[in-house]
Amino acid sequence: MNPSDQKHFTAADYVIFALLLAASIGIGLYHALSGGRQRTTQEFLLADRSMSCLPISLSLLASFQSAVAIIGVPAEVYAHGTQYWFIGCAYFLGLLIPAHVFIPVLYKLQLSSAYQYLELRFSKAVRICGTLAFIFQTVVYMGVCVYTPAFALNAATEFELWGSVLATGLVCTLYTTIGGLKAVIWTDVFQTVVMFAGQLAVIVVGVHQTGGVSEVWRKVREGNRIAALDLNPDPTERHTFWTLGVGGVFLMLSLYGVNQAQVQRYLSARTEKEAVRTNIVRSKFCLCWQTKPCKPSFVHFHFCFPQMVIYFVMDMLQGLPGLPGLFVACLFSAALSTISSAFNSLATVTMEDLVKPHFPAMTEARATLLSKALALSYGLLCMAMAYFTHLMDDSVALKIFGMVGGPVLGLFCLGMFFPWANATGALAGLGTGLALAFWVGIGSIVARGSGARPLPAGCNATSALHAAFANVTLRYADGTACALVFFGPFTSLIVALCPPADRLGCTGCIRCPTCGTALSAASRSF
Repeated sequence: MNPSDQKHFTAADYVIFALLLAASIGIGLYHALSGGRQRTTQEFLLADRSMSCLPISLSLLASFQSAVAIIGVPAEVYAHGTQYWFIGCAYFLGLLIPAHVFIPVLYKLQLSSAYQYLELRFSKAVRICGTLAFIFQTVVYMGVCVYTPAFALNAATEFELWGSVLATGLVCTLYTTIGGLKAVIWTDVFQTVVMFAGQLAVIVVGVHQTGGVSEVWRKVREGNRIAALDLNPDPTERHTFWTLGVGGVFLMLSLYGVNQAQVQRYLSARTEKEAVRTNIVRSKFCLCWQTKPCKPSFVHFHFCFPQMVIYFVMDMLQGLPGLPGLFVACLFSAALSTISSAFNSLATVTMEDLVKPHFPAMTEARATLLSKALALSYGLLCMAMAYFTHLMDDSVALKIFGMVGGPVLGLFCLGMFFPWANATGALAGLGTGLALAFWVGIGSIVARGSGARPLPAGCNATSALHAAFANVTLRYADGTACALVFFGPFTSLIVALCPPADRLGCTGCIRCPTCGTALSAASRSF
């Protein structure tokens, strides 16, 4: 495959992608015109607290499987081995602890916003701080979720970048605004099926084209990608059991214990028992999903540097009409499920925590209309954030998500596990935690940025590298292309093409860690 040549969709691929968007809008319209027709905030924001276990579990699973993960996890396993899989150890505790600690407390209080708990436990000021932290965290992350799949698709195909961003953002905004939480949950169920089908197609076809399961594992072993349990306590190591197995527990607690996007689904369950069961069922789904094979891409490109997943998929499925479109639908399903949850939860916390306390006499009809307007506004803001993600490094946005999530988790744990803690201590702890997290996070970004290696002396770029997100073809002095550089969500540079054997005279080239072949551009990981 020559990744510098973009792949093209067939009519069948476009039809499958269009059907995904049409079906999502159709589900939103159905819930807008059925039941109570989204005339109350209880129905629009909490689905009348009438949802059963299975759809909530699948909805939570869909939010877990973001487009960033679909693109990034296979590339991570390819580049750094299977050590990342040990994060699965965190799912047992990270998903079962919320089921038996956080969910019962929040559900029994019959809350609409998780941050109402902070006012009941501490004070109104603590509640507002928690709400603002969540809004900031989620708005920043939304830009990554909608931009990353659109950019990846644009890098490998003729899909228009901003056309993909607008299509995803507008469709998601529409069905979230008109259909409320019921539409969000049921579109997530549909999108979960699409995601499973898309990834399963890639796995089956990939394994078949690489010679079967035994050949996959043989190539993986030859490439030294099987990672044993690493108990190294050094926190600067990329992945160890401690950072994945232990640190992953806190990641799961932050995402599925106190994050409004997830808590809101628990609160929509019919009973507390159903709410608890959703997390237990979802933990089983997550374990199965996390352990799905990531090897076909390694075998297909075992001779070269880590490839971007979308190139692999488009090349491998090119002769099978409709399957590239299915994978793209899978990718955008993940994006839709994540950002629709964000729109609905942002509208909820804004309404319940920032608006209603100041307008207690607001009528139900006006409150519902305002909630829909807020969902619409956040949808438009999401597309604006996608543009800002284009201007900055999307890994920065992902790190900001983690910088905020940890201190907010600490705030809830302080309230639930330390009965003597007061509002002053809570505010001081939150402020200190955020300051420390941003100091460490921003410091790592600055340190890695200052340590970037220059491009090889023998190559020059045909496009300016100052554009934070762009495809740049590196060329030799005679104009021969030697590498395509991709700015992606998990690496600053991914070399997508090894130079031909007769063009290995490029001064300063580095070598592929897998096969030793000289490469035509430097690559560094964040």
